[in-house]
Amino acid sequence: MTTKAANGASAPTLIFSFNDNFVPQALHGLTQEELWRAPTDRNNSMLWVAGHVAQTRAAVLHMLGERLETGWGNLFDRGATVGDPHRYPSGTEVERVMREASPRLRAALSALTNEQLARPASLPIPGIKTLADELAFFALHDSYHVGQLAYIRKGLGYPGLAG
Repeated sequence: MTTKAANGASAPTLIFSFNDNFVPQALHGLTQEELWRAPTDRNNSMLWVAGHVAQTRAAVLHMLGERLETGWGNLFDRGATVGDPHRYPSGTEVERVMREASPRLRAALSALTNEQLARPASLPIPGIKTLADELAFFALHDSYHVGQLAYIRKGLGYPGLAG
């Protein structure tokens, strides 16, 4: 079961909240070429990782009964082959979706009851049994990719995102 902090927020809610501004901050000031530069040929670019975070937040909202259509289809799905950059949204569009998704996600998470959090998981993720477990997983997922954004940004010669 997800525990709540003194302010009533669950741990996943707090983690998503901490991460809210990191994606727009990571993209800030980068050129189009920098947005698409991957650290190696085996890594994703800043734009792809940021788009994946925004797309995943939209998917979490969908799990919680909210619709947020990005219009991006499966461009940012796990394991997707990166294609022609012209098919992808701009950094500004990814930022816009993040800024729309973040407050909606916080509100949806805050409105969940203990009964809803205890319902069976909807995704086949090993070790995940309840909606609360899924939300904890997606908060971890969000943080994992925020870390990648910080690493890529620093590799491009920009200041880090935190600390």
